[in-house]
Amino acid sequence: MAPVVDAKRDAKAFLACKDSKGDVAQCTKELTKVVNGAGDVVRRECYGQAEDFQKCFAHRFTLSTCGDDTVNRLLACHQNLTQYVLKP
Repeated sequence: MAPVVDAKRDAKAFLACKDSKGDVAQCTKELTKVVNGAGDVVRRECYGQAEDFQKCFAHRFTLSTCGDDTVNRLLACHQNLTQYVLKP
């Protein structure tokens, strides 16, 4: 599990590689590290929202706590963390 600091460092390394080589295809190793690191951070930090969503999904959104807000919280968590990790 990658800490946020490692994921941000990997994102910066990928951007530096892309800038120096001018082609994303030549930076696949760095890109893989970014995707894996960001995914680990998002999975860990959004765990609570994902659990709430899974409960709602399993009960076909019939629970009183299920609604658009449940989905929106999960999506917002994913979006905010991804943007934070990938921000240079």
